[in-house]
Amino acid sequence: MTAPRQFLSFETVSLIVAFAILATAGVVTARTENYRREVGAMLRHTLEVEKTLYRLDGAIRREESEERGYLITHDAGYLSRTNWPSAVDDSVAELEKLVSDNSDQLARLQKLRPLLKDRLDLLNEKLALMKAERFDEAGNLVRSGRGKVLMDQIESLIAEMIGGEEELYRIRDDRMSQASDALQMAVAVMIVLLGGVAIFSVLMAHRQFNALRKSSDSLRLAYNELIEESTKRSAVEAQLRQSQKLEALGQLAGGIAHDFNNMLGVIVASLNIMRRKLARREDGVDQLISSAMDGADRAAGLVRRLLAFSRIQPLNPTPLDANELVNGMSAILHRTLGARIELATVLARDLWPVKVDPNELESAIVNLAVNARDAMPEGGRLTIETGNAELDEAYADDNPDARPGEYVVICVSDTGHGMSPEVLSKAFDPFFTTKPIGKGTGLGLSQVHGFVRQSGGHIKIYSELGHGASVKLYLPRYVEEGEEVPPPPPAPRQDDFPHGKPEEVILLVEDDDTARRVTAQGVRELGYTVIEAASGREAIRIIRDRADIALMITDVIMPEMDGARLAREAVFRRHALHVLFITGYSKHAIVRNGILDPDVNLLTKPFTLVQLARKIREALDARADLYAGKS
Repeated sequence: MTAPRQFLSFETVSLIVAFAILATAGVVTARTENYRREVGAMLRHTLEVEKTLYRLDGAIRREESEERGYLITHDAGYLSRTNWPSAVDDSVAELEKLVSDNSDQLARLQKLRPLLKDRLDLLNEKLALMKAERFDEAGNLVRSGRGKVLMDQIESLIAEMIGGEEELYRIRDDRMSQASDALQMAVAVMIVLLGGVAIFSVLMAHRQFNALRKSSDSLRLAYNELIEESTKRSAVEAQLRQSQKLEALGQLAGGIAHDFNNMLGVIVASLNIMRRKLARREDGVDQLISSAMDGADRAAGLVRRLLAFSRIQPLNPTPLDANELVNGMSAILHRTLGARIELATVLARDLWPVKVDPNELESAIVNLAVNARDAMPEGGRLTIETGNAELDEAYADDNPDARPGEYVVICVSDTGHGMSPEVLSKAFDPFFTTKPIGKGTGLGLSQVHGFVRQSGGHIKIYSELGHGASVKLYLPRYVEEGEEVPPPPPAPRQDDFPHGKPEEVILLVEDDDTARRVTAQGVRELGYTVIEAASGREAIRIIRDRADIALMITDVIMPEMDGARLAREAVFRRHALHVLFITGYSKHAIVRNGILDPDVNLLTKPFTLVQLARKIREALDARADLYAGKS
């Protein structure tokens, strides 16, 4: 008898439940955010009413002060040119609009109107007497006390209106407490559901792994009896795929459950304490509200980062100037980085526009800045640089996710501890992080990678352990409708760039084997003779043995002996030797961090064969000019 068919697997049920919880979290977060905005709008309305009331009171007081100054000094300079009746009428009209939905405040405003008119009439009467130089009569009007009685009545009504707004504030605060209780109940239900999903995932994984072991035993027995070698191989491959799928699912579900539990824990704790404080009518709930909102915002942010990593988040691309966006982020970046980290921006002139989602681009830059800050616990320097760049076919061949074309590059460089090759290879993996537990989700760089790829761009990281890191975001150049779309850079022809001769010997120093091999191949294509060295000390030995080296090309960051030290020692032994530096870091970051002098020959990666040919030719021609000058 055959077993009944199972329509829904454990994996499918797990995914359905997990996504249902994510949807619930999104709904709760959205409702909380909407309510926060409504409360904020109400608070701004109250402040606007109070501001208008104070402005009205101040206008009357300023007019009275000016007329008293005129009365005492007989100097017309005390009188301003402001049309005070018009200013008062404008303030009253604005108040009428603001409190149109409040019958009590409208009634007080109607009482205030005749008092304001009487007060302004009295001020105008005194002004007329003073302009007629009848100052004694004007003084008698002041001493009569009519003005003080009117001002007392006006101030009393204004105070009542302000008190009414404060009472509204208290009512709205009570409503928020009720909503918080409802939110707490929803959060509690979500915690229970998340716990159930976590337990279910563990049981599912255990059951599936047991099934895999039993299946493996069955396959081995069946191999000896019935199944041929090809059938066994196919079964083993299917098991491997299933195991990898379970491993990825377990890692993803575990990361989501861990992060959401942390965020929901903050929300629940804050709401519990806030309810106790409100029950005791204690102050200090603002910070608790902020903590709860921060937890909710972080939960929403986690959902956005998951969508960004999967590259299915909805984007709102808009044409923008990256320079203006970076400039506008200065304040938030300073607050994010803190006082111990120096922020420097180097913005290119005539920067091409891009069409990306500005909010996601800001989030990507902030993510990179936070990673840089965490890599510099003792302080340091963060450099944000913009520029125009062209990626050719050769670069695209070496980087399959890049396409040839024109790009705007945003480079974020730091002076932190850098990344090892092992860490660098996993930098974009979701939930991979080198930070301590509780200090990072491991979604920052994967979110940036997903956003850049979804925007049609390319991302590249250059880093050396102990020498910081440089992350470059390549965003496609935006061309408006009607403009001619620039074609991808064509492959260079032999006559498009200068070539060398076999008797011109170049020493290439690069510690990365792959980078050294590719660069050496390009230099040989240009017609030069190339000698390769894997370290600075090896390069020094070659320079001692050979006097025919015309140019040394060296990487800037290398272990044991960096490029700057190598250049100093090499030039000390060969005074006429010229040096060309190459690096994946930006030029301004290298110079600002004191690694190289500003006037050195520097070529930043990625570079095209044309750029390399011109830089080599410039350096060799400068050497030839130096010899000609000496002769």
